[in-house]
Amino acid sequence: MAESLFRDRDQYNCSVCLDLMSDPVTIPCGHSYCRSCIKHYWDRDDYRRARCPQCRQDFPTTPALNKNTMLAEILEQLRNTTLQDSPPSPPAQCSAQPGEVECDFCTDGKLRAVRSCLECRASYCETHLQPHYDFPALRKHKLVVATEILTCPGHDKLLEAFCRTDNTLICMSCVMDEHKGHDTVSSAAERDEKQVTLQANKHKCVEKRKEKEKELHELRKATESHTISTQKAVEETELAFNSLVTSLEKSCSEVTESIRAQDVAYKDRSVELQEQLEIEIAMLMGQEDIMDKLIQTEDNVYFLQNFESMPSPSGDEESPARTLEPLVSLSGVSNMISEFKERLENFYKQELDNMFAKFHIKVGDRVRVKSSVNTPKYNWGCTVTHKSVGVVKSISEETVIVDFPEHKKWKGHLSEMERVTAADESAEQRRIKVGDRVRVKPSVTNPKLSWGRVTHQSVGVVKRLVGQDISVDFPEHSRWIGVVSEMELVP
Repeated sequence: MAESLFRDRDQYNCSVCLDLMSDPVTIPCGHSYCRSCIKHYWDRDDYRRARCPQCRQDFPTTPALNKNTMLAEILEQLRNTTLQDSPPSPPAQCSAQPGEVECDFCTDGKLRAVRSCLECRASYCETHLQPHYDFPALRKHKLVVATEILTCPGHDKLLEAFCRTDNTLICMSCVMDEHKGHDTVSSAAERDEKQVTLQANKHKCVEKRKEKEKELHELRKATESHTISTQKAVEETELAFNSLVTSLEKSCSEVTESIRAQDVAYKDRSVELQEQLEIEIAMLMGQEDIMDKLIQTEDNVYFLQNFESMPSPSGDEESPARTLEPLVSLSGVSNMISEFKERLENFYKQELDNMFAKFHIKVGDRVRVKSSVNTPKYNWGCTVTHKSVGVVKSISEETVIVDFPEHKKWKGHLSEMERVTAADESAEQRRIKVGDRVRVKPSVTNPKLSWGRVTHQSVGVVKRLVGQDISVDFPEHSRWIGVVSEMELVP
């Protein structure tokens, strides 16, 4: 019998909590529930009167809840009977955490609600939500994601309307009461209208986000490219300097070998000369012996007879003195090497300064095209010259964008540009003297002391210089007064 009862145990589940009934009671329509479940359901009922959750029968007054003794005994036997083929327990559900919506029908421990019913004005966990799917009458209720259902504080009704006059949510009773005559619409209509605005704002936000993402992507790409370029530059620099060191070491070996070769040739020549001198010395010593013997003889006749045959040193006077001069002066070599070292140091210092001068250029600097550049990589444009001075607006890799007074957003190569310092401009200003032909610089938009009848094309002669003030006679404007820093020489 227990097995038969167990196979039919679903019929003993409370339709509210969907579990075996606890303290079962039967209401007048014949349906049975847990005492606590039906009491809680009636306390939350919207219609303020008792009705059956299953058949929806209404009762004029709240019925007395009498315990169903027979049903209670059957349920007790079911609880005490453990069978091998007992079905698995329903999946565990999560308890409601602070800030989450709780199930209104859980009694022991509040589980997290998954849906809220706008008709019942209650929230349900997965277990207590099941009747809304099983019973036709409950299927018509409107379920939403679990949320706290707000009601009108004055009428305790759902906020189904929106007052545009007061910009607030109201119930239908409010529409006919304190908000009568106001511009009111249903909350759904107001939501549809504002959702259009929200969608437009979202679209703008998405577009802006995509722009930022594109900018971020380009920045990362530029950074990656710069890192690769940096690594390549480091490798090429190391390779170039290693090659230069190798070349210098080779040159050092060649110069050293040449010096040693000169030393060997010098020593060979010295040995040859020493041998010749030793032979000549031996010959002279022999002649000295013969002359000593003749000098020591006491026989005058013998002396006179052999005097003419004695060797004469007159032939030696004609032979040049044997001197050995080095083919190359070693002190001269040392001086040449020192001079070469100094010139090389000056050369590579100057070249490196010029090479890395472009790294000193930054956004906002005043620059011009180097005088050594005949034709810029991206062309001159219509009005830019070597004398044009502009301001750097942006730098990307090797490309620089410059705003010249005569050409905005001019594009050039970074290595072709040089910074223009105050000292450079002062030096240029100091070159102007009385009698020079001058004109207003193209970079000057408005002269400090006004144009008068003068233009950029006007060429005049300097008549007077007093500090920074300059007086110029232009054909179209005599005794024009300007500032030296605004003028340039005309070839």
